[in-house]
Amino acid sequence: MYLYHYNLGLLSSEVLAIHANRPALRYSDKTYSYGDLSCLVDKLAAMLTGKGMVKGDVIAIGHNKQPMSYALMLASLRLGIPYMCIDVASPLNRNQRIMAAGGAALLFIDDPTFQPLMLELARVHGCPLCILVEEDLPRISDEEHSAQLELARQVDGACIAYIMFTSGSTGIPKGVAVTHQNILHFVSWGTNRFRISPCDNFANLSPMYFDNSVFDFYVGLFSGASLTPIPRKILNEPYDLVAYVGQMECTVWFSVPSLLMYLSTMKAMNPVSLPTLRSIVFGGEGYPKVELKKLYALFQSQAELVNVYGPTECTCICSAYTMVDSDFDDTQGLPTLGKLNENFDYQILGEDGDAAETGELCLIGPNVASGYFNDTERTSAAFVTITDPCRYSKRMYRTGDLVREENGMLYFVGRKDNQIKHMGYRIELEEIEHVLTRLPYVNQSAVIYKRTHASHGRLISFIASTEHPAEDLVLRELRENLPEYMIPAKIIIMAVLPKNQNGKVDKQKLQEIDID
Repeated sequence: MYLYHYNLGLLSSEVLAIHANRPALRYSDKTYSYGDLSCLVDKLAAMLTGKGMVKGDVIAIGHNKQPMSYALMLASLRLGIPYMCIDVASPLNRNQRIMAAGGAALLFIDDPTFQPLMLELARVHGCPLCILVEEDLPRISDEEHSAQLELARQVDGACIAYIMFTSGSTGIPKGVAVTHQNILHFVSWGTNRFRISPCDNFANLSPMYFDNSVFDFYVGLFSGASLTPIPRKILNEPYDLVAYVGQMECTVWFSVPSLLMYLSTMKAMNPVSLPTLRSIVFGGEGYPKVELKKLYALFQSQAELVNVYGPTECTCICSAYTMVDSDFDDTQGLPTLGKLNENFDYQILGEDGDAAETGELCLIGPNVASGYFNDTERTSAAFVTITDPCRYSKRMYRTGDLVREENGMLYFVGRKDNQIKHMGYRIELEEIEHVLTRLPYVNQSAVIYKRTHASHGRLISFIASTEHPAEDLVLRELRENLPEYMIPAKIIIMAVLPKNQNGKVDKQKLQEIDID
């Protein structure tokens, strides 16, 4: 992989041509070659320009893992049009906030099943809804294709490639703006680190609006490997899921630890069912070693197990550590994050802002995103341009993750704010609290994450109310504003919430309450 490809459109055009006869997208009933994908990309790029879209405009994709949506991502990259993938099953109110933050000019969907919901979203946001149907796409000539490539040459590496939304403490999700150059570095690293070849087949388990999908899509399809999109409907069916990944002969698996622990508990995950798997990559949340040891014992002679770490703001993955036997001499806690990837720099800063062995991890380098899209205030709080002569003018992201460095290895020790990882998703507890406090019968709210087991925890919501609303009512109203993974497992109603000496809600006391 060479950095003379200064944008992703030029790189993808080359990959599509070189691997034209090789499989790109594998489904149970059909395989799409890179050549097939290339034809779709040409037509979709023509459609975008035909609708008046130009470099810098933003589109939203209700991505349900159909071929047209993958091709649309590539078409938008070619033209310098940032895309944002949204969860078609997320509540209208939250999706509308995401659409507003991203300023999407068009909304696309690939599955007519979700047309009524997406039609309403487009109406509320005030943009057209476009249903992706191959038969409706324009035919293009060689001259038009050449004109597209000329437009592609005008996209510089600092242009935004995609906007990925994460939970926001103000109640409004944050859109991380990732550039072409960010991803070019990531693709080059990922292809080399995991020894990816055109013979590889990625199990695309993560939804496309979730950060982990960046690894599958970009490292997979930009290296000539193939991608097997995993349907949403089988993700909660452990035996069907594993059987499908095995049947499709996937070689690379990347998911959150929660899924792997669930499959291990159900005894669905085993080498016999997954004979072609050579890399099991996990990240997005901690994987307790006591649980990880079970998976390692099953696969150590067949596949490498790799613990990866990285915030959305730094292009998906910043470190990758391959587990070895000695890591399980002590099964307490979490595995090490290892060392940061090549082309990363970092600082660990204590509370006083000085370098420390334990403190906040601050990431530096060309994988650091541009910031939060259309949000200069939150960008300036988390992204810093360094003025120190040793790192002059470098971009730094304050992760909020507390780490310890020991013998050159990094270990995660906690968070400095109110953010948690649940089911692999990054959640600002304040976003849930904001929704709760907007309810007319709630005087005050607090949400905690109560760990019930080494491998998982529960979101518990406390509300102060004099009206004693039914728990079902509160949950119903939350579901109108938040995705399912942010819905508390339990709502506890109190007359008043306990306070500390500063008059703030005492979350430590809430943690101590016995909850069945």
